[in-house]
Amino acid sequence: MEQIECVAIRRWADSEAWSLPRPARHGDVMHVVFDETGGLSTAQFEQGFLTTTGRFVNRQEAFVIAQEAGQLLEDDTGKTLFSEDVW
Repeated sequence: MEQIECVAIRRWADSEAWSLPRPARHGDVMHVVFDETGGLSTAQFEQGFLTTTGRFVNRQEAFVIAQEAGQLLEDDTGKTLFSEDVW
């Protein structure tokens, strides 16, 4: 069963993705991207997650995956996944 593995962000222009292992947060990844790219704007990226299959998913799809995999720390009826929901 596919599960949420780690936080990730993906650049809109070319779909390049950056990620960090848990318990990293999206802000941690943004700092890495800022350092590596010389300060690209956060508006150029989509926040999401990588799954155990290596697939990038947005926050909404990640929520469904985490819910079906039993990864949510608390019962949550939200539609958007945040790293705090799973670690």
